[in-house]
Amino acid sequence: MTLRFIFECVSARHWFAKCFVGVIPVFLISCSALKTTTENPNTADLILTNARVYTLNWDEPALNGTPASNAPFRNAQWHPDAEAVAISNGEILFVGSTEDAVKLQQATTEVIDLNGATVIPGLVDSHTHFIELGAKLSRVDLTDVATEEEAVALVVAKAKTVKKGEWIFGVGWDEGAWANRYPDKTLLTEAVPDHPVVLFSLHGFAVWVNQATLDR
Repeated sequence: MTLRFIFECVSARHWFAKCFVGVIPVFLISCSALKTTTENPNTADLILTNARVYTLNWDEPALNGTPASNAPFRNAQWHPDAEAVAISNGEILFVGSTEDAVKLQQATTEVIDLNGATVIPGLVDSHTHFIELGAKLSRVDLTDVATEEEAVALVVAKAKTVKKGEWIFGVGWDEGAWANRYPDKTLLTEAVPDHPVVLFSLHGFAVWVNQATLDR
């Protein structure tokens, strides 16, 4: 299996060249499918050289975490498996040796020496918190709720289904979207005085409660 990378920072290449002199930056590039041969007849408008490139173009590790036999892992250490990247119109044509990369050079090609910087594929972390996902099924769902009043109305509806004094939990109000109008305990306390209420924010960085919860 091969990888093809889309370099996300081509338009900022001058900025990278100026800012990363003498440091070891990490350039993020997004992956799809890459051809590491020089069969492509196109020429590059940008070539990155003298880099520590990890293509991730090797097999998955064993279940116990042991790297694949074709992974660049030797003497208990990881090693880069390429040193140059050739780019044309925002797409990477080649990842491999400097000697092969410069074969795609033309008169107008810009060549940037990365001075040993590390280059890796862009990594997208997509994950789910299973416990929270399950717990959300029994909580007041405040996802996409636009206003404090709308959120409180949903809590009031929930309060009608539980015994007096029982805890009510909710989740999903957006602390980012509400950054300039955070709610306080007032309206929630007036509307639901007989239940301790705890409303977790969408991203988990804030909690909205009523007076009954503070009293507990």
